[in-house]
Amino acid sequence: MSMTATVAQWVVRITGMLLLILGLLLWTSDVPRSLIPVHMLLGVIMVLALWLLAATASTQGVPIGMAAGIAVLGLITLAFGLVQTSLLPGGTHWIIQVVHLILGMATVGSGEMLGGRLRRLRLATA
Repeated sequence: MSMTATVAQWVVRITGMLLLILGLLLWTSDVPRSLIPVHMLLGVIMVLALWLLAATASTQGVPIGMAAGIAVLGLITLAFGLVQTSLLPGGTHWIIQVVHLILGMATVGSGEMLGGRLRRLRLATA
């Protein structure tokens, strides 16, 4: 696994954990709403790192469909996160929040899956 892929995977891991913690705190209203832009910035950083990981993986032998699918998942997660406040306002907004949480966890999990595939490819060729 290249240094670029390793760093990108660690960025996905760390930002994913920070996003989960901050998102849950925002959801339970234990922190000021002024931290939402921080949450959004971390989300953008995570998706950019995921895209870098997918691009690197596609050049190192990972099937292009897998890398492209993960890149598309990142795009969906980013777009959903940016518009989620306008979706289902009111008492049913919790549904959107749950979908956002699931998408975010799937994004981090996809980064882990891609990193694992890269490690296995490196071991197979060593």
